[in-house]
Amino acid sequence: MEIKVLGTGNAFNQQSRMNSSFFIHSGDQNILIDCGFTVPLALHNENIDPSSIDMIFITHYHGDHYAGLSSLLLSLKYIYKQQKPLKICGPGDVKSKIRELLSVLYNGNESLLDELAIDFFSVPSEGGLLTIGEIEVEVYKMIHSLKALPVGYVLNLNEFKIGFSGDTCWHSGVEQFLSDCDKAIIECSFSEKIGEGHISVDELEASAKIQQKKKDIYLTHLYSESSKKAKDFGYNVLEDGDRLNFKS
Repeated sequence: MEIKVLGTGNAFNQQSRMNSSFFIHSGDQNILIDCGFTVPLALHNENIDPSSIDMIFITHYHGDHYAGLSSLLLSLKYIYKQQKPLKICGPGDVKSKIRELLSVLYNGNESLLDELAIDFFSVPSEGGLLTIGEIEVEVYKMIHSLKALPVGYVLNLNEFKIGFSGDTCWHSGVEQFLSDCDKAIIECSFSEKIGEGHISVDELEASAKIQQKKKDIYLTHLYSESSKKAKDFGYNVLEDGDRLNFKS
């Protein structure tokens, strides 16, 4: 399994980091985790043809995690010509959410969702186990912005479980999520706790579970202070363009 790190940044692209997103190649599957504003550009930079993507998982409905779907889908019609069906998975009524997105960003192109070969899979925002295609997916409720329906995913790819937290504050469910992963990519937006929306390095340092699994955890959704402090404490801090290779 190879993971191309398309972006590791937050909504503000501090340090010129692209929005947090990941492209997974496992067996004959190409999977995209989140598709924020900068993801179409990142795909171009990595020479990844959007028509090669089999599945897209959206962790929640904030622009830096799903707004790029609008231009990606348009490109499948006008630039790349879709070669195979695409599965798009997200919490709640994912098709309606993307239709609303298109109506704002590319008004008049809402019919695109019916013209392209897209299978929409609504995952439970409260969490649960399901099978999408040939992949077993565990969905975890996360705590971020309630209306954005935040979830995390653990994908079982050939008996290897890789987790993606999406955006979340620190809560007891994060430790259960980590327990169920072989490797996990989690957000770490702050160096110290600020409010309730995101995880901080200080909160990671206070968790015994994090310390037990430190070598198996990779941090994203960063900015200068959080990335520097996390590196100082010995965490795996991701950078745009990194490659992760795991045996599955």
